[in-house]
Parts: sequence; structure tokens; C-alpha cells
Amino acid sequence: MVVEDLIRRAAEIIEEKKGAEITLIDLSDTTIPTSYFLIASGENPKHVQALAEELLDRMPIAPEHDEGLQEGRWVLLDYGDFVVHLFDRETRIFYDLEGLWADKIVDQPWHLPEDRQKA
Repeated sequence: MVVEDLIRRAAEIIEEKKGAEITLIDLSDTTIPTSYFLIASGENPKHVQALAEELLDRMPIAPEHDEGLQEGRWVLLDYGDFVVHLFDRETRIFYDLEGLWADKIVDQPWHLPEDRQKA
């Protein structure tokens, strides 16, 4: 499975569990040791934990590393080529990863029909 398919799958899982503000940041041309950040929000720490647990259960690969699951304010799931950041709303606003990487935000390709993605 290619990285774009894995990202699309993660975004679909997050969307199904009512994760909000799903954002993809392309870091492939930076010195950051991953190609993408997939960022999403949960309503509260319990919701963030539920989003993370759903990804852990349903993704076709396991993350290489994870952090923050116990607290649920910022959960990081490192899949190597991409990292999922799940935040509660306050923590997301405070750290503002989108603000740091505003020029790297990608349109959400997982909402496009398959034939348009390949065009």
C-alpha cells in the first residue's frame, strides 16, 4: 500500500469517528524526517483517545511509535512516511501546526473521486 493510500485510509477512519478539521501537510521537500502530517481534532480528550484507538485497530499497518494516548490531549501516531497528530481543540489551537506549515497544506485528496485523483 502506498503512502497516499494509507493517508486516505487514516483520514476516512477519522472522518467516520467524527474527527474534525482534517488537514494534510506535505513536508516531503523539508528536512523533517517524515513526508506528511495528517492533523485532526476531537471534541475532548476521550474523543481524541477514541480516534487514536480506532486508527490503531483499523489501519493496515501499525505505527512505528505513538505518544500521548493516556492523556488524550495530543496523540501522535508515527507511521514512518506520515505522522498522525490528533488534538483536542484547545491543544490544537495552542500548538498551531497549520500556522507553522501554512504554505505546505494540501487540498484534501481523500474527498476526490478516484478518477479525478489520477488525472
